[in-house]
Amino acid sequence: TMGCVEATSQQVPPITVPTHRLTRYLRATLEVVDGILRWEVPRTLLGVVPAGVRHVLVPVADVESLAVRRAVRPFSLVVGALCIVLPLVLGLWWIAAPLFIFGAWVVLVSLGPRLDVATRSGAEEHANVCFSHQIDAELYMTAVTDLAEQAR
Repeated sequence: TMGCVEATSQQVPPITVPTHRLTRYLRATLEVVDGILRWEVPRTLLGVVPAGVRHVLVPVADVESLAVRRAVRPFSLVVGALCIVLPLVLGLWWIAAPLFIFGAWVVLVSLGPRLDVATRSGAEEHANVCFSHQIDAELYMTAVTDLAEQAR
């Protein structure tokens, strides 16, 4: 029943977690309001440059599963590796140091845990979470999963 979900949702406080230890300025916010799981997930270029916010709304009753998984963002990984290797291969020594630092940063940010939600209709949403906040995300996930079971 909807009244039960609304009353119970007050017991799950909102959570804000950085997407990666190296990008603490990028934060994902998750909350349950009126039986709806709401996410604000930063959109980024290569995982390091902010490019807006993606809003995700999922009814709690439709949540099939929530999980924290290790993830690799392949495009960012390749671009970061190219930033490291290309200046050395092309002999562009004057730009090698800054591109090496940027490339290493992008490679490290392309690796890390990801919070995944799957709905009963088969849709999936993802939010990157920092290694050091993985336990917070898992605790939040457990609370939302309990809400989803109560809502059904």
